[in-house]
Amino acid sequence: MIKAVQYLPISREVEVLLTDNSRHAWQVDNLEMVANVDGEVVPLSMPTREQLIDVIPYGGGAYIYWPQIEQMFELEALLDGVYGRESWMKKLNSAVTA
Repeated sequence: MIKAVQYLPISREVEVLLTDNSRHAWQVDNLEMVANVDGEVVPLSMPTREQLIDVIPYGGGAYIYWPQIEQMFELEALLDGVYGRESWMKKLNSAVTA
């Protein structure tokens, strides 16, 4: 479970401290941030530094949540290397192998 979370602006990472005192970090640009507009999933425009700094543990520490941009990521999924929907992950994986 997440004990603390913070956004690191210089590296553009979100870092979590877990209850076992281990630390993990992910590039924010690798996380699929989307909005639901009229029942359709659309990419969110690039969040500002201020929006990303406002990040909190949520759901008893099971999620990372950015309230200003209404984005939530499950810790378990992040630890498993899942940063978004299947189409997003295919796009990320193809960028790595290109």
